[in-house]
Amino acid sequence: MNLPGGRGGALLPSVVAEFLTSTSLFRQVDRAVVDKVAPHLVITEHGPGSVIVRAGTPEGQIGLLFSGRASLRQINAATGTATVLEEVRQGDFFGEVAALLGTAQAYEVYAEDACVVFTLGKDVLGQLAGKIAPFAHALARRTAMRSVQAGVTALRSGGVSGAAIPVPPVAAAAPAADAAAADGVRFVRIATYDPGEKVISLVPAKAIAQYRLLPLELRGKTLTIGMVDPFNAAAVSELRRILAAVDLNIVAVNADEFNEAFLRLRIDPAVAGRAHAVMTTPEQMQFDSTVDEPVTKQVNVIGDEVVQLASRIIATAIDRQASDIHIEGESIGVKVRFRVQGSLQDWESFVAASFAKGLIARIKVLAGLDITERRLPQDGRIGLRVGKRDVDLRVSTLPTLRGEKVVMRLFEAGNMMRPLDAIFLEAKTLALVRAVLNKPYGALIVAGPTGSGKSSTLYSCLNERRKARPDTNIVTVEDPIECRLTTCTQVQVNHAVDLGFAKVLRAFLRQDPDVILVGEVRDSETAMLALEAAMTGHLLFTSLHANNAIAAIQRLENLGCSRTLISQSVSLILVQRLARKLCTRCVKTDVPPPIMMESLAARGLAGKAAPIAMPRAVGCGECNGSGYAGRVAVLEALELKDNTKNMLMAGMALGDIEKNAAESGALTPFRRYASLLMARNLISPSEALLVVA
Repeated sequence: MNLPGGRGGALLPSVVAEFLTSTSLFRQVDRAVVDKVAPHLVITEHGPGSVIVRAGTPEGQIGLLFSGRASLRQINAATGTATVLEEVRQGDFFGEVAALLGTAQAYEVYAEDACVVFTLGKDVLGQLAGKIAPFAHALARRTAMRSVQAGVTALRSGGVSGAAIPVPPVAAAAPAADAAAADGVRFVRIATYDPGEKVISLVPAKAIAQYRLLPLELRGKTLTIGMVDPFNAAAVSELRRILAAVDLNIVAVNADEFNEAFLRLRIDPAVAGRAHAVMTTPEQMQFDSTVDEPVTKQVNVIGDEVVQLASRIIATAIDRQASDIHIEGESIGVKVRFRVQGSLQDWESFVAASFAKGLIARIKVLAGLDITERRLPQDGRIGLRVGKRDVDLRVSTLPTLRGEKVVMRLFEAGNMMRPLDAIFLEAKTLALVRAVLNKPYGALIVAGPTGSGKSSTLYSCLNERRKARPDTNIVTVEDPIECRLTTCTQVQVNHAVDLGFAKVLRAFLRQDPDVILVGEVRDSETAMLALEAAMTGHLLFTSLHANNAIAAIQRLENLGCSRTLISQSVSLILVQRLARKLCTRCVKTDVPPPIMMESLAARGLAGKAAPIAMPRAVGCGECNGSGYAGRVAVLEALELKDNTKNMLMAGMALGDIEKNAAESGALTPFRRYASLLMARNLISPSEALLVVA
């Protein structure tokens, strides 16, 4: 087994510290303390089927699971049989009871897969538990939950157990996301799982929607099913009938998380054969009516074959999870391409050149554009419903040498409303964002290049604020509106009647708003109005184009905003870039070539010490042989603390401000975030280099 950071404790302390901050035990602990603890961890490896900790042994240390999967087992002293108390996943810890009380281990820790474990000695543990309150609180919560779970398991098995797990003298807290539910059913977070298409396809979509359940993970012959109501006997019985060939592990999930996952994973009960068949057909698509002419007349003018062709192109883009569709004429035919995971892919189907004008006309009709105007660019929108999914297409036409070219950008509500912990994978950045969302005023600025997911991040932040504070008056001004939201007042810019961002913003301030979303800051008047609103008691979400956090401040200055206004209004600047996410089913780790290690070291993505194992793309059936599945945001975050604000108002150079922010921890640079994603096997070194460069 290759250790993710090299053998013999060769894992970089910075990588160990990043891992610790992602665990429940250290999540709320100050980073300076975590950095001091990291070098004291001892790294051990355990093969599948081995015992990591044996019951009855006098272990005086805590173990944290860095990778793999293990389980806590209670041994029956009379029969020797083992009862599984709970599953241990990445970031979980064990052995705390014996370490705190100085007793023997009451349970066995068994390696289900190949595991890498970090162990923390008794001396360091005692200092942390006695002096670091967040650490002690997290330790108490988890220990109390395990004690309750062990008692429930013993009662269900007849009250016979090999060894009771003692309860340490700490106060129990409210159950966390992975606590045991009633009758021993575990409560889990859907965000901790990554179900692929094949896993989802094991259960009919109709059953998923009817019984509000979700297949989460298939391990061997055991399928983990998350249910909103895990005690629905009829649903469980039906599942056992449908899935007779596998063993079921029923867990409980949150209803809101299920609803978000249902949209995000594009589960449609009207579709059968999800794994290998085309999920979307033209017959399932219902377009919004954009013109007054009868549909039959439109079809007669354009032609039935062209109408079907346009629908097939859009259906294929939806199935491939494309972000854009490109349609352009060539001498030998019509070239159709889809942007998938950031790369353009040609459509395999041939489209004759004779279809070019009719195809463009059909798209114009759907978008409500003038089909007779071919000399000027036009912009429009297509509304589309597929089953229970709402899809919006932003349409742009451009006159070229070979006729008009059409580009359509796809937006889907399920993708625009992702949970924040699915976007911000670094604990500190997630905490910063949530802290800003809880403020009554201030500006959250999301910057980055075109197509980097700024709008999705803004909508996800807006959605979390909306759910946390339903009594909030939320207003948005966009160009165009990319996602229709309930309980929000949304206004679209209309340049034809001189309705711009600035004019709408002035009107908003008379509408008693609590939260204002400005789709993009493009001009000086909008920039100053928006920041003044953030300074005078409103929470502002907006985006702008900048390559890094300091460049975002420079951009605001170029738009006419004074440094005093920026420092008093802006709370947090996020800059994001998208990288291809490695397929979790086939990712492997090995030592990169020396030239790659040199490049990583030059960019601050790896140390200059001995080479360490890093993730790489392999390719499997789940990812169509590409080695990648989806994309992940790589972020740079700048929190405007008092020191940074004072330096801004004092007129200091932006380079000095950036250096000071990095040294004080107010700035989380791209390279640190990319290193964290590499350590978690989410992006490859080549993707990290592309993002940082």
